[in-house]
Amino acid sequence: MFNFLKNHKKIIVFDIGSQKIGAICFKISNNRPMIIDMEYQKNNQDENKSHSLSDNIRKIYKKISNNKDKYLIYCNITDPRAIYKKNKSEIRTGKLGISKKDVRKIFQKCVFESKMSGKKLLHSYPLNFIIDNKSITDEPLKKNCENFGITCFNLFVDKNVVNDLNLNFEKNNLSVKNYFDSGVSSSLAFLTEQEKNDGVLNIDIGAKTSKVVAYIDKKIVFAKNLRIAGDDVTSDISQGLQITLDSSERAKIINGTLNPPFNEKIEIDLDSKKKKIINMNVLYGIIKPRYDEILEIIRDNVFDEINTRVGIKSVVLTGGGSKIYGLKVLCENILNRKTRIGQIENNSSFFYCKPEFSTLLGMINLINNQNFLNFFETKSESRLSIYFERLDKWIEESYI
Repeated sequence: MFNFLKNHKKIIVFDIGSQKIGAICFKISNNRPMIIDMEYQKNNQDENKSHSLSDNIRKIYKKISNNKDKYLIYCNITDPRAIYKKNKSEIRTGKLGISKKDVRKIFQKCVFESKMSGKKLLHSYPLNFIIDNKSITDEPLKKNCENFGITCFNLFVDKNVVNDLNLNFEKNNLSVKNYFDSGVSSSLAFLTEQEKNDGVLNIDIGAKTSKVVAYIDKKIVFAKNLRIAGDDVTSDISQGLQITLDSSERAKIINGTLNPPFNEKIEIDLDSKKKKIINMNVLYGIIKPRYDEILEIIRDNVFDEINTRVGIKSVVLTGGGSKIYGLKVLCENILNRKTRIGQIENNSSFFYCKPEFSTLLGMINLINNQNFLNFFETKSESRLSIYFERLDKWIEESYI
């Protein structure tokens, strides 16, 4: 386990979404995470958004923590303007065999050369090495070459998004150690190693955004945030049935389906405690076109591009928007790939093992996984040394 976790027996991860805010408290035991407690609640931010978010953070932290323990805090970031790009760097080795020090040096160079103005680098992953202009994915150590390079997949978010979140935590005298991208975190909750090796697309349908992350050979090769998701479905229901957004959300969750329903009547609870009776086919006729659109956008603008480059064999659906009945079949029909809903089947009695909590579970995996390479901008030499300790361990486990 990481050295910086030794003096912090308990860790809290926050998932801040547009509809809900959740947190899991866990500790590391025998190099494995052990969940202690979980809390979540509705994230009301209609009025005075900043004040409401800081209040929700305070309420959840108070429920999940105690005054005796010291906690490390991590949080997700969902930035629709996130930038995912590849960066390449090279160094000269003078025909000497590539050493672990060379690998460390080239990765460090790639990380620092990839900085963007106004952006924060959240994650960086090595995709392949380059030896005298020839790309390789196998072991680079001890190979002779004049020029040694690396291609990294980097993920950037707007610094203002980070600053806003920091402000809301600081109002409660809390400090976030590091942030993780929501889409990347979600993809690490339920994907198997076999799926990531063979080629898989993780689609996280949230409230405001749908996050798409693709893996091949156990590496992230593509990621994108789309501004179309569950709230668009809720808005369609509200407009189509002339009911409030809250009533529409309840109708979507309780009665929503993507399979052609029987011709039956259903009751929808209204905010005024009255009920509205409609035909099930009417609700289906509102919901399905929007889910068709979400998956067609992914197919036309994301999936086709990924599939031509890396080959995607399967799809895993996560996020709260993936729980609607019939989405698995619809996704298989539109994307023409084997699809499953992301959840831990043998732990289904635990509600946090469901797809809507994929971001929280993925962050736990990020923190606990010693092989995971990510970099956080900092001026602290100690923090930087911790990062490269992890890089050294990855080199040893992967190539030695």
